[in-house]
Order: sequence, then C-alpha cells, then structure tokens
Amino acid sequence: MPFTEENVRELLLSVGLDPATGDDALELSFDELDLDSLARVEIATRIQDRFGVDVEEQLTAEATPSLMRKLVTERLAATGV
Repeated sequence: MPFTEENVRELLLSVGLDPATGDDALELSFDELDLDSLARVEIATRIQDRFGVDVEEQLTAEATPSLMRKLVTERLAATGV
C-alpha cells in the first residue's frame, strides 16, 4: 500500500491542521504548522498502525510532512510492501 500525499493530508487534518492551510503545507515544518509533539506522536502511531513503519523519532518540530512521506515511502520500499 503506497503512502500518498492524500494519506499525509488526512493525517495532518486528523491531528488538527486547519483545513484552510494551503498547498505548501507539506513543505512547512511541523512547528510552522503549529502541530506539537503530541500531534506528531499521534501521526507516528497512526502510520505505525496502518503501514507498519516507525518514524516517531524522525518527526521532530523541524521535520516537514514532505520528509515524513519520503521516510515512510523509503521504509515501505525497503520492506517490500
């Protein structure tokens, strides 16, 4: 199962991202998106549950949703999923 941009947007909205946030949201840091450590942990937990990869440690305040997508995609490819 691929980890799509739509998956990323759904995760961001589920933890409180304002739906009116523009298309550049994937390139802004979690800090710039006002998503705190609890939101990042929730995102990581949902990714672990749904896709079976752990990215919690990499989801820092400075990380971007685009980087998160890249990490998940790489890990899924490495596991052959």
